[in-house]
Amino acid sequence: MYLIKLNTVNFTPYIFMIRDIATLIGKDLQSEWRNKQSINGILLYLFSTLLVLYYSLVKVEKFLWTGVFWILIIFMSINALSASFSREVKGRHWYYYTLAHPLSFYFSKLIYNSILLSVLTGISLLMFQIFFTLPEIDWSLLGITLFVSIIGISAIFTFIALISNKTGDQSTLMSILSTPLIFPILMSGSRLSMVSLHILADSAYRTDLITIIAIDTLAIALSIILFPILWRD
Repeated sequence: MYLIKLNTVNFTPYIFMIRDIATLIGKDLQSEWRNKQSINGILLYLFSTLLVLYYSLVKVEKFLWTGVFWILIIFMSINALSASFSREVKGRHWYYYTLAHPLSFYFSKLIYNSILLSVLTGISLLMFQIFFTLPEIDWSLLGITLFVSIIGISAIFTFIALISNKTGDQSTLMSILSTPLIFPILMSGSRLSMVSLHILADSAYRTDLITIIAIDTLAIALSIILFPILWRD
């Protein structure tokens, strides 16, 4: 009986949604490749910051490395993800609305922003290695921490970017709304980074991971509920 019920499930809408998400991600990638100003600006900012640190400090200690690294992630997130919807021509979202479900558009932006922020984070780690010698790191813990943190930051910034785009005041709203929302992720992420660098001996680090995952789940769930409403407005 369970097999009969399973066979009667219609997976066609989900297949179409996955296809739409992949198409929209490809569209964003092509748009980013044609207009490289924002990415080039972020890379220039990253290079300039590390160059100033190199000539000022010569060597970055482990406890400073964590703080500098997360500060760079914050500024890269604001600069890279704040323009998620501003690149779209005014009124074009109505055209997209006739082609794809609003949630397809949201998940395409979420996945694209997560990929973009992951690439920028990887480049920042590579530049850290070039300018400074990276300390001994528990890469498995740091990798999991960055993965769940980037998803949460991308989910929050993607939704706030839509609100900012609707109001037309992106820079102010992005700073005001995003800071308190991503603060718990930054706190838990920086503490987990210090554990991965063996600065803290925290045996309860799983609590911080669960906290970040819970924030990710809540942010995505609320976005799924509210995004279609704001998208139609």
